[in-house]
Amino acid sequence: MSKALKVMVILPIALWLGYVVIGNVMLSTKLVARLVSYNPIDATLFYGSAWSLWPGVVHVKELRLSGSDSTLEWAVLLDEVEADIHLTDLFRKKFHAEDIRAEGFTFRMRLLVDPTSERDLEAPHIKALPPIPEFTNPPLKPELPPRRDLENSDEGYNLWTVHLERVDTTLKEVWIQQVRYAGGGRVRGGFYYKPLRSVRVGPVALELRSGEVHLADRVVARVDADLDVTMNTFDPRDIEGLDVLDTTWARVRLDAQLPGLDFIHFFAGEGAEPRIEDGSGGLRANLVVNRGNVEPGSSLSYGTSHLAASAGSLRAAVAADVDLRVDERGQARLAVAVPRATLERPGKGLPPIVVERARAAFDAPELHLMRLPPGFSSKVEVVAAAIPDLRWLNPDDAGPDAPRFTGGAAFARSSLEVDPLGRGTGAVSLLLKQGALAWKETRVKGDIKARVALEAANLLGPTAKLGKSRIEIEDLAIEHEGEALPGWWARIDVDEGKVGRGLMEAAIRLECKDARPAVALLDAEDAIPGWAAGLLTMEGLKASATVRRKERDVDFRLLEAQGGNLAIRGRLTKSDGQDPLGAFLVKSGLLSVGIDLERDGAGVHPLVGDDWVNEKMAALGR
Repeated sequence: MSKALKVMVILPIALWLGYVVIGNVMLSTKLVARLVSYNPIDATLFYGSAWSLWPGVVHVKELRLSGSDSTLEWAVLLDEVEADIHLTDLFRKKFHAEDIRAEGFTFRMRLLVDPTSERDLEAPHIKALPPIPEFTNPPLKPELPPRRDLENSDEGYNLWTVHLERVDTTLKEVWIQQVRYAGGGRVRGGFYYKPLRSVRVGPVALELRSGEVHLADRVVARVDADLDVTMNTFDPRDIEGLDVLDTTWARVRLDAQLPGLDFIHFFAGEGAEPRIEDGSGGLRANLVVNRGNVEPGSSLSYGTSHLAASAGSLRAAVAADVDLRVDERGQARLAVAVPRATLERPGKGLPPIVVERARAAFDAPELHLMRLPPGFSSKVEVVAAAIPDLRWLNPDDAGPDAPRFTGGAAFARSSLEVDPLGRGTGAVSLLLKQGALAWKETRVKGDIKARVALEAANLLGPTAKLGKSRIEIEDLAIEHEGEALPGWWARIDVDEGKVGRGLMEAAIRLECKDARPAVALLDAEDAIPGWAAGLLTMEGLKASATVRRKERDVDFRLLEAQGGNLAIRGRLTKSDGQDPLGAFLVKSGLLSVGIDLERDGAGVHPLVGDDWVNEKMAALGR
């Protein structure tokens, strides 16, 4: 009994002492590291110092574990760690550790670069990849195909597996591709990675405290955040881009300050347009995402007092607040408020266009990060917009004979609502003050008020049906080939209309001072007989007509026009690049005259009647 008792006491102590001696010799001589690093391309383990006083429980300082497969390279670095390492798993090419307590966690990952498609290996986005010990920079795919096709075959598969459980470590850095987080924080959870076969993450709780997010050498944001992430086991060979969200559940609380949005130019290049300036502001989020679907109760907001974008000769600047909410039913609303926006053309000597109090809201039955909602409705409202100089509207490439504005200002307000089927309704109110237009030998100047109602617009078409609308022209001065027509006015009511790409149709009713401007512009004044001249000067001329313009072809049908005892009806057509064609019948009591517009000029036909004009109108086609 005494001998047995001694054996029972001494044997465990001897085994423990044997483990302490042998284990620490293996650790101090880096035998464990050499075992893991047998093939440095697959996996490399390095540490500054290590010791163990209990089987499997290892204290390590300056630990670095890195590896690669045919698509990426990665590394985990820890300043100090205590972990329960399954030593026997090392002989099966598996680094399995539990109850990991560590300080100074750093993780880096980068994809391999294909030199056959990436010609400039000194490009900024290549130089911004994270450096990974034991691997060269930049990380190039081999020119020759791998000796073993491990992506498509299990034959010869011998890559190291990493399995970490119950991790609790302070955070130092996370650097994935060109995006790097540096700052305080904490990581708790687990991770499983079998290269080219299987990945599982979490549950992982990540705390970011007073850190900075960098894109290459640019500070993207200063953040304070909490993230809970779980990614179900997936085969990385089956995942492309955002498809990884199908495996992910995440809760995100984010409070970030953005110093600006100029980092957007990083991938597009410094010379790319549009150029973004400033955009500094606050970004806050409280999101729950389940397999890509944003869950009820989620919210996100962003606000900036100054965001500018320039392209070509234009520069726009806005102040904006963006707010995203998902209600308890899962319905999402994105609201955008723009208290003020300006549009400039630097160097042109024109004051900027100003928009004030613009609002937009977009509603969707759900919000998914990987696909557009099945249907969404929207409402956009502009309370006030001003074009202080109408020369803004002149295109830079207009020819010398093209109409052009020479002065005046415009003020507008508008609203538009779109249902989930893409059908829109709304209205636009417009005021032109002292608008001045020049075209060939014609000068026009005056005031215009307009209100256009939109009854049904197909934004996917795009086509739009106009409702009852009105245009009022006041105190219009017209000068045509030296002749002045001052004080002209008109009221135009649109009963219905249709506009689309290259198409405009409208049924209109007109009341105006007289018809002299139209006749003068058609160069048909000489064709009007003396007895019918009263039609041109009669106050309160009334008319109804239909107008159709398709591409550059115009078809004007004058259904009826009356002034005093005179009446006129007819049709005018004009094709692109050709002189107008048409026919009009003018009546005064028992007298009538036809005006025929042919290629070679206008002709007069006395004493013709309705049959003549009907025949002429029919000859112009449908």
